[in-house]
Amino acid sequence: MADWKQQVTVQLETVTPLFLGGADPRGEPELRPPAFRGAMRYWFRAALGGVIGDSNLDGLRKLEREVFGDAEYGSPVAVRVRQVPCVSDMYPILPHKIPSGRRRAFNPKQQFEVILDTTRLVDPLVWVNACMAFNLAIWLGGLGLRSRRGAGSLRVVNSTDPSLIPVFPNDPDKVQEWVSIIIRSALKRGKELAQKYGVTVVPSLPSSPTQYPCMAQDAEVRFVKNWAKTPDEAMVKVMHKIPKIDHLGGIQPRQGSPLWVNILYAAQAYHLLLTVLPSRLISGKHDYQKVQDVLQSFGGQRIEIKGWDL
Repeated sequence: MADWKQQVTVQLETVTPLFLGGADPRGEPELRPPAFRGAMRYWFRAALGGVIGDSNLDGLRKLEREVFGDAEYGSPVAVRVRQVPCVSDMYPILPHKIPSGRRRAFNPKQQFEVILDTTRLVDPLVWVNACMAFNLAIWLGGLGLRSRRGAGSLRVVNSTDPSLIPVFPNDPDKVQEWVSIIIRSALKRGKELAQKYGVTVVPSLPSSPTQYPCMAQDAEVRFVKNWAKTPDEAMVKVMHKIPKIDHLGGIQPRQGSPLWVNILYAAQAYHLLLTVLPSRLISGKHDYQKVQDVLQSFGGQRIEIKGWDL
């Protein structure tokens, strides 16, 4: 292997049903690299917004190009999925409603591998930032349909480089500590990348609502321990808890929710990580005090993360 080659292989396990459409969105699900790259880009922007502010879009594009490429510049970081047999079944899209439309999804507790590696000689900071984006995507987000509401939650069960991409803790009492480490590391590395490539770093997190979803002064991560005993119960309880209000996104106009729900598995129980990125909504109907009320209705504990005030 060439000296410049960087690689980490990660074994992932599905925590909740994973709806990843293939050539036929309603047919068999497929594990495809673009789904991971899209999630990584989203969370890379989320971290960078907290570093360079939400108004420096040229700087954002410049740094995103270095890591993920664009139409004229291929990304130096490749994402591959090692296809292993994964069992799928039909699952309700809205598990709290009867009847509900159903689609095929990968079952919980299915394992597969994702390989991140470099395609050419690359700045080590670029490589590290790609790995930080992967961490944020897996810890705070999810993949596929309904991922903002707990579907498509994944966990890392093995990593060839835990210093870059750590394995999820089996002790739920360690979750808050690791979330803090993951977010602080992403912000620190993003700051180093911006400084190296001449993009101005802001003295503090941007105020909300931000122009796009990113770390901001009113962003919050909340941990709810021992939420449910099964993945189905976890998702049903989440959906019953979240009201249908404009402040949490919608389909008319179509806009993603600022609230992400990730369902974690540890110690034979299911727990929640709730993340709010307080961005502007297309409808203009953002009211983050009401979003805070929804968040607090889940109970649990807000995770205090040192270093957000860069």
